[in-house]
Amino acid sequence: MCSSFVGARVTRVVALLLSATAFACGGSGSSSNGITSPAPPPPVASGSTHSLTITNNHFSPGSDSVTAGSMLTWTWNTCTGDGYGGMSCGSHSVQFDDAGPSSAIMSSGTFSRTFAVAGIYTYHCAVHGAAMSGTITVQ
Repeated sequence: MCSSFVGARVTRVVALLLSATAFACGGSGSSSNGITSPAPPPPVASGSTHSLTITNNHFSPGSDSVTAGSMLTWTWNTCTGDGYGGMSCGSHSVQFDDAGPSSAIMSSGTFSRTFAVAGIYTYHCAVHGAAMSGTITVQ
């Protein structure tokens, strides 16, 4: 009787020590044997967001290099003062040569496009043609 009492007590002490060790080590996962393991790291997001500016007759930057999955946003900044308190805004567009999504001709606002596939994407302003063009390289 004494030996079974001691055996049960030793088993409980070992179980308590294992639990305390797992808790102190910061384990957050568990397994069927009661020993904890750390949780896996969160997934890393792919792609990124890049901003480009449209000014009068110019894309800035004129070329950009991004990773697949990146979203680019063009922002119109084409309005200038006329010297008399009024504003004059030029109309431009982002027209892709690959027939992918393109913007309307407009004088303010934003346009975004996500590039999922690697390649070289050329674009231009539908109003100004090749005189106002840009390139996106997707790796």
